[in-house]
Amino acid sequence: MCEHLVDGYGRAWHTDLANGEVDSAIANTGLSRWHNYYLEGLAYLSKTIGMDGIYLDGTSYDREGMKRMRKALDAGKPGGLFDLHEGDNFKAGDGRVSVVLGDMELLPYIDSLWLGEIFDYENTSPDYWLVEVSGIPFGLYGDMLQMPINPWRGMLFGMSGRYWSGADPQYLWKFWDDFGIKDAEMIGWWDPKCPVWTGEAPGAWDHWPVKLRLRIDWKALGLDPAKVKLVAPEIPGFQLATTFAVGDEIPVEAGKGWLIEARE
Repeated sequence: MCEHLVDGYGRAWHTDLANGEVDSAIANTGLSRWHNYYLEGLAYLSKTIGMDGIYLDGTSYDREGMKRMRKALDAGKPGGLFDLHEGDNFKAGDGRVSVVLGDMELLPYIDSLWLGEIFDYENTSPDYWLVEVSGIPFGLYGDMLQMPINPWRGMLFGMSGRYWSGADPQYLWKFWDDFGIKDAEMIGWWDPKCPVWTGEAPGAWDHWPVKLRLRIDWKALGLDPAKVKLVAPEIPGFQLATTFAVGDEIPVEAGKGWLIEARE
């Protein structure tokens, strides 16, 4: 770029290669003829090598561009996935707007989210997690990003950490499969119809150990409390196997929680 463009360009991501050269990119607008070139490349890879998904590290497309991308990928490999990663645009200065608000027009064509670069995962409220970190308000699955991952907070929003850089959610994934989470209905703590209450703020936000008794709408769950045991299955890295009786006081460590099944 120094040799051919000289100046007047915006630099973007670069990677230092083992041979001493640099693989560098320039920043350009997604709403230009370069977009057509990109779309043709996407369509070609989808049709010729069966590429079935793209990891988007930020976007520069408008809604029409994202629709074209979706069509280009699906034409060659139906059912392909778009995974969108974004950071905190307030801190990074990239637009000074909520990242999900800035991307909202694109979300119908996205399959999963990985939000959180530069986000403050530790000192923000459950409401912040709901609207800024999770994809739940938009019908999308999300992974957690910032380390260290708090799996108890994540489960309140149906999220795990992504399998990278020290995060190891494989045992939690196995529990999801064993439980049949793909066929389950999730009712979050923010929903007035939620049939289970703790009487406290979500446990993973407590900064001290607490003890609580669950308040459960057994009729809504279709279960007989006289026949139910509350079982916390063994999940390495998450919890030890434990059983509670209905009405028991449940101890919760600071910043943690439980995954409990009600079994008849």
